[in-house]
Amino acid sequence: MKHSIKRLALATAAALACQAAAAAPFQAIRHDAFAQSCQALWGKNAARSHWVKDDGQGGLAYAPLNGNGDRIMDFSSAGYMGGGVALPAAPVKATVKPSGNAASDLANIQAAIAKVAALPAVNGVRGAVLLAPGTFLLESPIQLASDGVVLRGSGSGAGGTVLKAQGSGHAMLNLGGASASLTPVGSAAAISDAYAPSGSSVIHVSNASSFQPGDAVMIRRRASAEWIHFMNMDQLVRDGKPQTWINAGNNNETWLRAVAAVDGKSLTLNAPLSDSFDSGYLGGNGGSVQKYAASGIAGQIGVEHLALEGQPRGSGTDYAVANLDNLADGWLSDIQAHNFTGGVVVGKQGRRLTLEKVALSHDHNNVDCSGAKEFEFSIAGSQVLVDRSASTGSKKSFYYATQAQAGGPNVLLNFTGRAEACGNIEPHQRWATGLLVDNADISGAIALGNRGADGSGHGWSMGWGVAWNSKADQLAIAAPPGATNWAIGSSGALTPNVPDAQGVPVPPKLGAVDSANVRVGPDSLYLMQLCQRLGPQAVKNIGY
Repeated sequence: MKHSIKRLALATAAALACQAAAAAPFQAIRHDAFAQSCQALWGKNAARSHWVKDDGQGGLAYAPLNGNGDRIMDFSSAGYMGGGVALPAAPVKATVKPSGNAASDLANIQAAIAKVAALPAVNGVRGAVLLAPGTFLLESPIQLASDGVVLRGSGSGAGGTVLKAQGSGHAMLNLGGASASLTPVGSAAAISDAYAPSGSSVIHVSNASSFQPGDAVMIRRRASAEWIHFMNMDQLVRDGKPQTWINAGNNNETWLRAVAAVDGKSLTLNAPLSDSFDSGYLGGNGGSVQKYAASGIAGQIGVEHLALEGQPRGSGTDYAVANLDNLADGWLSDIQAHNFTGGVVVGKQGRRLTLEKVALSHDHNNVDCSGAKEFEFSIAGSQVLVDRSASTGSKKSFYYATQAQAGGPNVLLNFTGRAEACGNIEPHQRWATGLLVDNADISGAIALGNRGADGSGHGWSMGWGVAWNSKADQLAIAAPPGATNWAIGSSGALTPNVPDAQGVPVPPKLGAVDSANVRVGPDSLYLMQLCQRLGPQAVKNIGY
């Protein structure tokens, strides 16, 4: 384990250095050859948004929301290795054939994973375990906890590899370390900005002498009683009982970043922050920056090119697709999952992940729309890209949901959702920030707003979110106090909110709606931002 942590530390340092080197373009608008070479990504849509438009020189210009400088953030650091990096083609180092026996199948797969985990790593990757064509039976999850190990099937379609759920309910795949810790290093520096805007990658601190480029830092902002009251979230009631939104004094949000540059008391981060820091509503404490050391977080783990088979909802046994946590720079790619009650769950310590071409399908069932919904993609981590994925046939679901206090950027790109009755893209609880829903096409609602007393008092579930060139039956886009959510180039019946079971405490106002029912350029905001930051090759690297 000590050797594993050391290897991960070296890989993390290399990744931080790479990200820090590319950080400056987050703050500056590109007018150089990169910007000019990205012109094709504007697409054929003649309309332009007020909020993000062509500056006339090939770059992107962002309109501020207000005099404080809040704006739509650059989402392009979402994804494997911070965006724009191709998934590695790991060489096959072990092959496993199905045995027809659940206990033997799992034991054989885990033995092959252990064998590959003992090999030396090349650029962080040790090798792939190849699953031969056929059906493997699983009564427990496959555990992928060692750095640099890839599980690869022989295809997700006919004639490929199938992992079939057996026994009592369980997840099929667990990716990431068993436990993780982020240990603060040195003293925290107070953020000295009276107001640090959302979307900015530059902050000022009381003392920057201990920071240097490449440092891994955590930026923390605590909830205050003043801020909770400002958000109208201190009077939630459900079934006649008070509900707690966020406890005053708790860490409201934490962002993990790298320092790209230090200039006096100014720190430039390798990716922008997805929320504003207003010292007037933070009890006089605008937040803090502190170096940290990570342990127990695995890296360079992926699962690709296979199918999963569960049981229909209501059959008596519930299975889930995959859990990804305590994992950085991992992926799922080309996964077909059929009849799973639980979908893909990314935990709080999942970051810089790509979930691409993950299709979840369901047989018809008779579950109505009342009660709790299943999660197809549940995201509690950060810098997570869900790309070219789909959910079809579910009776009721959250197609995609961020969880409590998930700090962006998180991106849902080119997603298709077709629930039989009720399905939403809807941040689930407690003030997540910085979500981009880019070119989604769903039945149901895209809801960026206030869940009121739903759940245990979920309240405002999203701020600084964007629905870009997306299509839904309903666009429930609300403006939280001191912030907003955007619907740009998107179509659907507009409303500030999807009503909750109890009635929200303060009727929210409509968010920033621009070019309703008219698609705008660029066709994809994420791809254009990625191209502007890293060039057209970065867009090609991820398959576009």
